[in-house]
Amino acid sequence: MQIDWWTFALQTVNFLVLVWLLWRFLYKPVGEVIDRRKALAERAFSDARKKAEEAEAAKLRFEDGQAQLSQERQDMLRKVHQELEDERSKLLEKARREAEQLIETAHGAIAEEREAALGEIREQAAGLAVELASNFLRQAGSDLSTDVFLEQLEKQLTDLSEVERDRLQKDLAADDACLTIVTAYPLALEEEDRWTSRLGVSLGQMMQTGFVTDAGIVGGAELQFPHTVLKITWADQLEKAKELLGQDEPAS
Repeated sequence: MQIDWWTFALQTVNFLVLVWLLWRFLYKPVGEVIDRRKALAERAFSDARKKAEEAEAAKLRFEDGQAQLSQERQDMLRKVHQELEDERSKLLEKARREAEQLIETAHGAIAEEREAALGEIREQAAGLAVELASNFLRQAGSDLSTDVFLEQLEKQLTDLSEVERDRLQKDLAADDACLTIVTAYPLALEEEDRWTSRLGVSLGQMMQTGFVTDAGIVGGAELQFPHTVLKITWADQLEKAKELLGQDEPAS
């Protein structure tokens, strides 16, 4: 078999030209297109992964936000509940204090009313007792001797200090000075003389005397000096008894 080298050479050249043309106008543009497509695809994949990562991150943030909102909501609910409970406790405590104050005020008012009523009862009882005693003493007074009261007045004069006795003597020594003797019932003339004599001895001097009757003293007598009064009367004793009866009883 004989080879035609010229034909072989021409075919080789044609093949090389064809290969160059294909590479130059087909493979290279196609390769560039493929590279660009590949780059675009990779970029798209990269963008997709980035978007997916961003979406995942956003999802995580959203879930974290949801969890935080839920926690904040729970905290807020607990806080509101605690505030309501505190306010309820304050209102209950205020109501308790007000109730205690009202009860205390009521007890105080009741005690005051009770004391007022007892005081009124004591005063009425004391007044009634004094009135009964006064009536009894008035009925019995005219039958009693006045010497008992005279002795009591003599004792009062004897018990005076020297200064007080001198003052009374000076008062009676003045011009127109008079010792007025007040009794509940009129004295007989001999009784008036006895009173004047015995009182003069107690005072250490004679003096002018006058006698006055005053049923208001119930019993007893008063010595009315120009500037002083000495007395021992049932009216005074009854008044003191009334005051004692009207006083509060001591706590047991």
